[in-house]
Amino acid sequence: MPPWWRVPPSPRRPHACQAQHLRPRLVVPLVAVPLLADEPTKVTPGPAVSLNLLTRHSHVTPTRGGFCHTGGGNIDVQQPAGYTVVITMTGVAVAGAHPCKSSVATMDFDLAQCFEIAFEKPEVKAAKLTIEGRVIGLLRSQAKGNASEGNGCATVAGAGCETLSLCVPAHAVGCGENLSINDRDGPASVAIKPGKYTLHQTFAVSATHPNSLLPGKAASAEFAPDPALDPLWISYWEPFHGANKKDFGFQITVKVVDDTR
Repeated sequence: MPPWWRVPPSPRRPHACQAQHLRPRLVVPLVAVPLLADEPTKVTPGPAVSLNLLTRHSHVTPTRGGFCHTGGGNIDVQQPAGYTVVITMTGVAVAGAHPCKSSVATMDFDLAQCFEIAFEKPEVKAAKLTIEGRVIGLLRSQAKGNASEGNGCATVAGAGCETLSLCVPAHAVGCGENLSINDRDGPASVAIKPGKYTLHQTFAVSATHPNSLLPGKAASAEFAPDPALDPLWISYWEPFHGANKKDFGFQITVKVVDDTR
């Protein structure tokens, strides 16, 4: 063992503060990210010709007698675009056997919709008005009961165009007949000028049944989505069980477009 004066001094441990300085550090480079400029908002151009709704008078009149039921009775007016109007009439009529008198149920629809045609761009010199119609529903009858739909018509009249009319086919069933209906008519079109016009639309559904001492199933005209027709009026084994009824009713579509040539 060497003399004490030759013994090398023991290594000193670094102080805690010095140890922090000696620890490796993670350096994260800063990268400049350019700010993205806001994209310009895209402006959707409006229609060259517009159809603007004005005053409206619409009525649904139920008539009931004996053992019967009516449901629905709606006139829905929608404008999905500035140049289109969709009008839908929906209703149900049911008539069953009454021991003392005949049963009758009807729903009569009547609409008068005023509107204005406007040329929104100076380059528009002419326009065309088009109407289309469709009717979807079910008719059920029994041995003595009848059901029908009809008078599904639309007419456009005004000083700036010739009178334009359209009707969907009428149908009736009896003597136990049943009928599923999905009819379409049109399109019918006419040249039209700027100005004010009137759309007149009608529709009717009805069911009848003579008096009878014996109970039986009811006759029905179903032209409305659920739950307009109470399930108690039809049986589980009825011929159209499970039918999709969301589009039931009489619908007219009116559209105006630029017809400049």
